[in-house]
Amino acid sequence: MYQEEMLQINGVRLWTAIQGAGQPMVLCHGGPGSYDYLAPIADMTADLCQVIRYDQRGSGRSQPVGPYDVSTFVEDLEGLRKHFNFERWIVGGHSWGAGLALAYAVKFPARTIAVLHIAGTGIDDRWHDEYRGNRLNMLSESEREEYERLRAQRELAEDADGERILNRLRALSRMTDVFDPNQVDNLPSFDDYFVSNEANEKVGADWKHYTTDSKFQQSVYNLSMPVLFLHGACDPRPVHFIETLAAQLRRSTFASIPESGHYPWIEKPNEVKTALRQFVVDFI
Repeated sequence: MYQEEMLQINGVRLWTAIQGAGQPMVLCHGGPGSYDYLAPIADMTADLCQVIRYDQRGSGRSQPVGPYDVSTFVEDLEGLRKHFNFERWIVGGHSWGAGLALAYAVKFPARTIAVLHIAGTGIDDRWHDEYRGNRLNMLSESEREEYERLRAQRELAEDADGERILNRLRALSRMTDVFDPNQVDNLPSFDDYFVSNEANEKVGADWKHYTTDSKFQQSVYNLSMPVLFLHGACDPRPVHFIETLAAQLRRSTFASIPESGHYPWIEKPNEVKTALRQFVVDFI
């Protein structure tokens, strides 16, 4: 079974897709402000799970309506669960979506069977400076110079010029998201639907508040459900922060996928599929 549908959830129209049968699972894309690209992950588990994918509010095929903050995005997820009448579900996400999955599990632990944290950044805000350094080190000298120049220009750019600079910065960043340079063209392009810079900035800023809040951090450490931390070994987003977080949780599994970057299922699909299925099978 595969079905796409626009749903009215929590005051906003959200694009959704559902496939498979079995234990319910939702997948949260990255960004924020991006849109769904997690069909390959859904395909890996659709014979085991009934998988929900969706475009988060503000971008993609969903309605561009705020507010853009973590709490609202968590409530959107809970609205989806209620719509589909799932008592509990596995909550998974990639990149920013992995953080959203953790935030949902903290707010609704009784509704969360397990968490899939794929290539996320954890809850230690120090990751970002190290990530920026790793990313620059993965670029050539000329690319680094261009990146730094554009970063400086972006502060003063407006309208179309600012958009052009941002697009080029994103293109340079994409080059660091793979272990194999030949795989860059296989990454999600984000050219088909609307990408919301507003949602990216506002939700991203709010997520920083979450990750620097000691009460939220402790709530994550206290999670009682199983959590799978799956991370590409060559992702510029530093893996040691994820290993440290995994070690703090009572029921966590950490899986490092070798020779892969931020989208490990693209470069190492078999390894990712094996890790995901092994984790999911434990809850069927």
